[in-house]
Amino acid sequence: MAASLSMLGAVAAHADDARCAVPPYGASVHSFQAFAKNFGHLVTPSKFLPSMCQIKYGGADRTSMYNLGFTDQDIDGKPLEDLWVEVLTELHRLARQTK
Repeated sequence: MAASLSMLGAVAAHADDARCAVPPYGASVHSFQAFAKNFGHLVTPSKFLPSMCQIKYGGADRTSMYNLGFTDQDIDGKPLEDLWVEVLTELHRLARQTK
């Protein structure tokens, strides 16, 4: 799991979509605030969310998402906010599986 999280964090330096540089990182302010409130104790929103935004919108390397079982169709077709939650859910499932 740590490798997957670090991979998600590492891609932000390689992509260039401006909306991913500052909150709300490609989403609505309400969605960003809800994510921070509900998941901020699990991940650092200012690190996790820009990476997810760059993967979806900025052309960043999607290998970490593919490794979690996501396809280009999933990434392109789902709202960013849904991807945030689905990635955390998949990381949780993976962590439980590797215990």
